Amino acid sequence: MERVELHFHLLPGVDDGPPDVPTALDLAREAIADGTRLVTVTPHARDMNVAEIPERVRELRAAIAAASIDLDVRPGVELAWDDVARVDGALLAQLAQGPEERRWVLLEAPLPGTGELADYEAAAGELRDRGYGLLIGHPERSPALTTAPGSIDRLIGAGDRLQLNASSLTGYHGAVPRAFGIDLAKSGRASVVASDAHRPVTRGPALGAAVAVLRRNGVSPGAAERMVSAAPRALVDHGMAIEGRLAA
Repeated sequence: MERVELHFHLLPGVDDGPPDVPTALDLAREAIADGTRLVTVTPHARDMNVAEIPERVRELRAAIAAASIDLDVRPGVELAWDDVARVDGALLAQLAQGPEERRWVLLEAPLPGTGELADYEAAAGELRDRGYGLLIGHPERSPALTTAPGSIDRLIGAGDRLQLNASSLTGYHGAVPRAFGIDLAKSGRASVVASDAHRPVTRGPALGAAVAVLRRNGVSPGAAERMVSAAPRALVDHGMAIEGRLAA
């Protein structure tokens, strides 16, 4: 099955991803080489005017088509907890994924120095109250989550899904995130792996490498591949259900 990226910095010149269109095209080519055919672009909301994302995605799609790169690109956004209160509801609805009544958004787990766990959990609750399911980005990199007993299980209990970074599994972020990531995958608590790619070569697509790591560490070949293909594809096509969902 074709691979799907749900956390990927592909828009040029907006955050710490590719600085220009040629670099973005190189990153798109690397995604194709990694077996990916669909990328949801997830620029950091804190680094740009999110109202520009739909138009910037249209421009990027045109450049990708002109370069004859067979990659489907969808608009999205990566939210930090303190972005939630200031993102317009109508715009967030455009950037969320999945069909109506099953929409979800990417909420990155707090990294060191980016806030307290209580603030994060409150922002997650606000998004759920606004009618969105949550894909929690790179929880294995978050000491706030990995050192607080029960925090990850509370997120899962609320209906959230966990997305591991391929770069964590390959050791790019160090031994501790790698070990936590492997454990979350082996225990079945994490359902999706994404590259969280930023630049060609130095921090590019790594789904194939992540699948290999999982297989070497006891995850079955089929289960490892589902985390980069069938599972993210299902979230794009079918969305995420949460009980008591309200109108966004």
